Amino acid sequence: MKRIIGIVLLLTFFAACYRDKEELLYPNDFGGGDTSALVTYSGFVQPLVATRCVKCHAGFGSYAGLKIIVDNGKFADRVLVKKDMPSGGTLNTAQLAKLDRWVKAGAPNN
Repeated sequence: MKRIIGIVLLLTFFAACYRDKEELLYPNDFGGGDTSALVTYSGFVQPLVATRCVKCHAGFGSYAGLKIIVDNGKFADRVLVKKDMPSGGTLNTAQLAKLDRWVKAGAPNN
């Protein structure tokens, strides 16, 4: 009986967090009007693109190469709308939100 109760408690413990919202757990990753959460090319976008995109899209290795794709809308369409890029799997919610803010800000080279 103790074993069954232990298993039930363990399952309850593991199931307790599955509905947590990333936005509530990590509010700083979503901006929330906080200007300290500005997304920069050098601090966030460039490292993310270097690890997730450049191996297939060498032209994204420079700001100028990436800016062309951002300006014509293909970046937002594939990464933020269709979410079929990067090809190794979609980005997490916080990464997508930050990229969306950066694109909507005009993709500054900051």
